[in-house]
Formats: sequence, C-alpha cells, structure tokens
Amino acid sequence: MPTQKALAIDATRVEGRRRILPRRPVLSSHHARWENLYLEYHLQPEYESPEHYASHYTLAIRVRSQSHLERSLGDCHKTESPIPGDVAIIPPQTIHKVSSSQESEFIALCLNSEFVSNIAGDLVNQDVVEIIPHFSKPDPLIYQIGLALKTALESDRSPSRLYAESMATALSAHLLQHYSAAKHKFPEYQGGLPKYKLQRVIEFIIDNLADNLLLDIMAKEAGISQYHFCRLFKQSTGLSPYQYVMHCRIERARMLLLQNKQKISEVASQVGFADQSQFTRHFKRVMGVTPKEIRAKS
Repeated sequence: MPTQKALAIDATRVEGRRRILPRRPVLSSHHARWENLYLEYHLQPEYESPEHYASHYTLAIRVRSQSHLERSLGDCHKTESPIPGDVAIIPPQTIHKVSSSQESEFIALCLNSEFVSNIAGDLVNQDVVEIIPHFSKPDPLIYQIGLALKTALESDRSPSRLYAESMATALSAHLLQHYSAAKHKFPEYQGGLPKYKLQRVIEFIIDNLADNLLLDIMAKEAGISQYHFCRLFKQSTGLSPYQYVMHCRIERARMLLLQNKQKISEVASQVGFADQSQFTRHFKRVMGVTPKEIRAKS
C-alpha cells in the first residue's frame, strides 16, 4: 500500500508526471480524447524520481537501450539494463521509483484500472484477479502496440478512438493472461458471430459511419463482451472491427467521390474522418490512389 511520503500521480492529466519527471512528454494522447488508455512518449535527461504511485496500470516501454537504471517496485529493488522492447509493469497503488544516470527514451502506456477489471469480469472471476509488478523484461506484443499507438498519434491529428479502444482491450487481456498472480484459462469461442448478430452489427456500422463508432457500442449490438466481440468478429469477417469500419468508410467515400457532387472535405466528414488530410492518408493506404485521383476518373 502507498505510504504517506509517496506522491499520488494521475498521468491521465496533461501535467500528471511533472511532479516526478524533469521534462514534459514529447508526445501524448491527451488531445486525442482516448478513453481508458493514455500514452506519453518521453525523452528524459538524467533524473531520479521520488516515490510515487497511481490509480491506473502503467506499462513502461523501453525505446532506447540503457546501460544502468535503478528501479524500485514496492519493497523490491533492481538494477536494470533495459533494451528496446523491454517492458516494466506497474499495477495500481504500487510504489514506484526510478533513478536514471543517462538520457532515457520510453513510452508510458496507462490503462484505466476499472476498464481492466471489466475485461477481467468478462473472462474470469474478477475477484481473484491480481496483476503483479514486473521489472523490465521483453514483451513483443506490448512493445508493438506501444509503437503502433505512438505512430497513430504522430500521423493523425485526431487518431481513432476505436483503434485505441481495440488496443486497450487487447492490452487488458494480455495483462490478465500473462501477468496475473494466478494462471487463468480464458474461455474460447469458435465459429465467429451468429449470422443474425453479424448482420445486426454490420447494419449498425453502415448506418453510423459518420459517427464516432466505439468498440463497446458495437459489442452491445452483438450482446457480448468487447474481448469476445473482437475475436468473433474477426473470425467472421477476417478483419478486426477497426479494419472493417475503415474499409467501409473508404468504400462509401469512393462511391461518393465518383458521384462528383460533394467537395472532398465534405465526403471526408460524411464518412467519419476528422479532416481531409486524415481522410486522404487513409484513403491512399487502402485504395492505392488519392481521393483526387479517384474523382478524376468519374
């Protein structure tokens, strides 16, 4: 449990880590209004943080190798020499302290503890779930998700909340499966969604392409948990919910562009993109040509 001298921090706030780190993050997800998941990308000089704790899960992802880093987790202490891809797991209320004798480059991913508990309730008995602290060790999945989310923030001024929500669900399940005090066997469902549920979800997606489609809303349409919805939807369609929504938006946009009745910026808004720049980037990635080039063929 936290002691009186340890600082309580809230990394979901813009200045949340200013009490423990000398510099502001180079990049953060605060402007993106993601729910349940928060990302900060840091380049920090030599520093020593005070003892601190948080109410959320923190995944400290190493981006650059470091020869000497002192880390304390609760009553345990370790000298680390982390390399890119190493991840430290700091659960809620865990006292954490770091001392770095050289410049540090890392991603701090934070997961809402209530969200993780809800995912746990969908998979196992959440009353017996305990995520234990871990010093830095390789975790390719968390590393790749961290880099992918960082890239999404760098390339989009308004990165997809659906994408972030999908990653938060995957990270929560990964923590529960690989970092729990007890080993849990998750229930497996095969064969995809029943046809009537799949049809209901697809119709909902098509009817709401202009809106901010979120994973929990689609899962409720199917009447199942977010975790199982992601898995069963992909079994049925071959695509993740995020990929499917993106392809539907691009296809609807292609049809509107060929009709040549609206400005490209209006088409972008009508199919759910924040701006024309974001729309053009995703359109070219999927179709291989820009919206202007498609329109020229109409």
